[in-house]
Amino acid sequence: MRKSLFLFIAFLFFHTGYAQVFQFNRLIKGLDLPSDNVFDMVQDDEGKMWFNTGAGVFYSDGFSTYGLPDYIVDSLSDKIGLLKDGEGKIWIYNQTGPLKAYFLEGSEWVEVNFPKSIQDLASPLHVQLFVKGKAKQKAIILQSEGLLAFQKDDTWDTKQIPYSELGLFQSVFPLEEGHLLLFRNGSLLLKDGELSDFHFKGLELPAPVSHIAFNDHDERFYFLGKDFLASGLAYDQADQFHHTGFVRNIYSLLDYSGLQIIEGDIYYHYNSHLHHLNPESGGMLVIDAFDELKSYNIYHALVDRENILWIGSHRGVLNIKSLRFQNFKSGLLLDDEVTALLEFEEGKFILGFNNGIQILQGKQSQVVIEDQNLRGQPRNRITNFSKDRNGIIWFSSNLEGLGRFEPQSRTIEYAPSPLDKFVTAVAAIGDSLFVVSRDRVYLSSIHASVKEHFNNDITRFFTAKLEQEEVFFRKVDKLKDGRMVFMQGSNSALKNGIIEFEDMVSVVGFDFLDMKDSVLYGTETGLRIWKNNSFKLWEVNGQVIQRPVYALLKDSKGNIWAGTDKGVYKYDGQTIRNLDEKSGLSGSEINRGAFKEGSDGRIYIGTQRGLSIYDPEEDKRWNFQPKVKMGGISFLNAPEQNFDLRKIPFEQNSIKIDFDAVTFLQVDDLVLKYKLEGYHEGWMELVNPRDNSLIFNNLPAGDYQLFLRAGLRGLDFSEVVLSEKFTIRKPLYLQTWFVILVLLVFLGIGFLFSVFLSQLKRHGALKQKIDQKTEEAKVSDDQFRNVWKSSQDGLVLSVEGGKVMFANPAMAQLAGVDLQTIKDPTVSDLFTDPDYYFDKRGMMLEKIKENPGTPVKFDLKMPFKAGVKDVEFYITKLSAPIEGKAVFLSVFRDITDKKKYEKSLEIAKEKAEESSRLKSSFLSNMSHEIRTPLNGILGTAENIIMERQEDAALISQLEIIHESGERLLQTINSILDLSKIEANKMEVLYRETNLNDFLSKLLVPLKPLALKKGLLIRAKYETKPFIAATDQRYFEMIVNNLVGNAIKYSEKGVITITLKSESDKIYLEVKDEGVGINEEFLGKLFEPFEQESRGYGRSFEGTGLGLVITKNLVQLMKGEIKVKSKKGQGTSVIVFLPVDPN
Repeated sequence: MRKSLFLFIAFLFFHTGYAQVFQFNRLIKGLDLPSDNVFDMVQDDEGKMWFNTGAGVFYSDGFSTYGLPDYIVDSLSDKIGLLKDGEGKIWIYNQTGPLKAYFLEGSEWVEVNFPKSIQDLASPLHVQLFVKGKAKQKAIILQSEGLLAFQKDDTWDTKQIPYSELGLFQSVFPLEEGHLLLFRNGSLLLKDGELSDFHFKGLELPAPVSHIAFNDHDERFYFLGKDFLASGLAYDQADQFHHTGFVRNIYSLLDYSGLQIIEGDIYYHYNSHLHHLNPESGGMLVIDAFDELKSYNIYHALVDRENILWIGSHRGVLNIKSLRFQNFKSGLLLDDEVTALLEFEEGKFILGFNNGIQILQGKQSQVVIEDQNLRGQPRNRITNFSKDRNGIIWFSSNLEGLGRFEPQSRTIEYAPSPLDKFVTAVAAIGDSLFVVSRDRVYLSSIHASVKEHFNNDITRFFTAKLEQEEVFFRKVDKLKDGRMVFMQGSNSALKNGIIEFEDMVSVVGFDFLDMKDSVLYGTETGLRIWKNNSFKLWEVNGQVIQRPVYALLKDSKGNIWAGTDKGVYKYDGQTIRNLDEKSGLSGSEINRGAFKEGSDGRIYIGTQRGLSIYDPEEDKRWNFQPKVKMGGISFLNAPEQNFDLRKIPFEQNSIKIDFDAVTFLQVDDLVLKYKLEGYHEGWMELVNPRDNSLIFNNLPAGDYQLFLRAGLRGLDFSEVVLSEKFTIRKPLYLQTWFVILVLLVFLGIGFLFSVFLSQLKRHGALKQKIDQKTEEAKVSDDQFRNVWKSSQDGLVLSVEGGKVMFANPAMAQLAGVDLQTIKDPTVSDLFTDPDYYFDKRGMMLEKIKENPGTPVKFDLKMPFKAGVKDVEFYITKLSAPIEGKAVFLSVFRDITDKKKYEKSLEIAKEKAEESSRLKSSFLSNMSHEIRTPLNGILGTAENIIMERQEDAALISQLEIIHESGERLLQTINSILDLSKIEANKMEVLYRETNLNDFLSKLLVPLKPLALKKGLLIRAKYETKPFIAATDQRYFEMIVNNLVGNAIKYSEKGVITITLKSESDKIYLEVKDEGVGINEEFLGKLFEPFEQESRGYGRSFEGTGLGLVITKNLVQLMKGEIKVKSKKGQGTSVIVFLPVDPN
């Protein structure tokens, strides 16, 4: 036990408010400003962002950053103003120096022509310009110290104002009857060309009004001045203060302020950081970017069309995609990682860390206990809090043990685990207190003393029911029906991940959510539902969560939340959304004890990188489309060249087409879909293009038009925009006029040549033909002679009647007679039997007639003069007769040796089959003749042992008989198995099998055998789950042989069996710490009846058939077996079997 009375603690309050941190983005896509001083920002109607910086005005389209044209820059001074008028036009003007202003009309800059009288009166030290309204209501108002000039209906007028009294011009608010001009120290009304003093009614305001904006959601006017935000039902009367006291001393002569209303929400700043007011709820939010900018105030803020919040300052520009998550990190918290949290009173939260406990209340924080040496270490990690009915907070704290926190006295007591194990969970249920310490569960009472909490170990109650030797518990709690739920770590015994009893449920996972008619479980493989005796992934409109789910909750609005290793998932009754770091969450991994809803309806989420608070009021769904616009078309090789789109020369057929797809939402991939009509058949897709142009190289001649749309992945796409149509002309040599001209020229040339060539042909054609035929005949004759002489087959050319015209040398060698030595030789001269040729001649001629033009084959025994030989005989009739007689080509191929070899193979096969039959018959008889009396001997021995228990000497002798008989029976069975394998009588029957479960069952009878020898069997299942097709009988024989050998040849240590999937194969390894095998014997390991120890010196019994049978079974299943061993260091046998035998 350990008791802490503010050992590290006490009421140490720091920070006067939450140091809220948002996911600020400084690496804005396509933005690269040359200066960090950003004074103003506007967004044009095309979605581009414009920035007024210390180095001039620049704009970005989300791809690149662009400056103003050089001639504009050269005409402007160092201090410039930037604004957007009511018609959406961008204006730039000199705030110092000569009076200059430009506005952007389409893609061209237009200079404003100020009357010379105004130019002469304007001060070069200060100019302020405002442009309000549009069309006929458009007004330009210019102030330069004491000069006020305004234009309406193209008419300029000027007035003098008391500049020293009014101060700097702040803003203009348009009215139906005129314009309200707001200065730093007062206000003027400009109506019908006349100026008058203006005073606000209603509340007494602490300072002049600098900005006014109308909110059409609540139909109120909002007033911003130095250190106040107020509102009223009329533009001249404030009746309610919303915020005061927010101005900071920025030590500047200039004020930086702004007021913007977006969809009813108020965004404002005045010499401060940005504030956000929700008028409906009254919620106030400080968007403090000090940690990012290191600046006491900002210059400008803007909410753009995509609800992105932009902030400009003297330290650069940044933006925020969403305010849905407010984040708190180690500046306020004890550590970045928040491991557990609980709201124990309304607005009071207790937070757990690796290094202590902290309380957050309102705008204050209090350290309860802290040890900075444990920062980032899990030794005393707080994993969960549980509040009992008396308000006492219990918590689990790993090695520190079970903790008890008394909120009133702020005291902490600890009860460490008696086994020095981590305490990982605690649950106060009624008066009961369940304490989880890894593989132990203890039942205590909330009223028990600290020393008594670990007295009642109830682990065996669960393990007995679960039939598990060891369980790693994660959480204990109750269902609404009163049953206990035990969440546990991975366990192969729970093959379905869940087991249910009348009084309890055990699930492999982290957390659960009771839904009355069903239960959601956060498991290691995803979010699952138990309903109607089915346990499966929870599916919503085809969506599932297939990630580890650490924590679950259902908020007060009925939304279901799941905390995972990849952010949180929210189900709002229609769809499942994933909110992660890209969405503003402080970290990606949710800690299972730190996921709760507060009484204020916000979700409090502890991650590895801080605390995030989800505000549903700020969760604005993104459904924006990029602003897509088609740009110009240019030549890739000559981008500045002007040309006619309908007549693009073929030499310039590589085309570049510019486009805009403006978006600054960096939540997902930007996807372009485009189709060049006339070139593409379907839509093409480009993800995250590097620039805003598409290039088409080497286009063929034709008519083209580009279709383009864009969108962020997962959101809607924009409307299709089209480029101008353009035509690439055919190359010069394919144009019609050129082709006709070339044809005419060639026809004329051809006619002249034909006349000339016809004369040449008459004289030279005949000679050329004769020479050609002579050469062809010579080549053919040479080729025929080479084949005739080099052929190893006998070749004979004969005429009808049998007269031999030619015979090659191979024929003479085959027949044993040289026909060249015989006058007028015939085919009969080749044989010892003169009638042999005439006996076969009729059959051959008949076959030749049936197959005209095709060689005919015969297998014959021919009685050559060199001896009788087996011959493949081919004969074919040639097409050209000689002297009116048919000519035949005969081919004689000697296959005598081949026939002898085939005969010897046939005889060997018959002998092998006879030997196999004799062997099978012998083994079958031996099986019957030996096993029958052997079974009688074994049965009789067992019977006598049972009946003569008192005769110890006799039983000892009978046990020897029984053991020897069992060994003999095992040897016989092994021989029979081997004979079946060798006879191919073992058929492989594959079945889909859960290999982890099957192996676990096979090891059950083997573990007691190992324990008798003092050995421990340990199984490692590295692939979960592991489903594969295998023959269960042969897999069992392989496991029994390998594990049996490991037990037999081991006297101590551990036998490790590893099962996993590796490279699409079943990997099974049996590794022992036994006697091992000599390297010289490894080569004989798979030979039948071979053992390393022989004769009377044998140390281990056995037949030497186990590994032989195993190898044959593995090969039968198309697998592979490997053995690694060293004498005295143990043996490792690895078996690879195919996962899918097909």
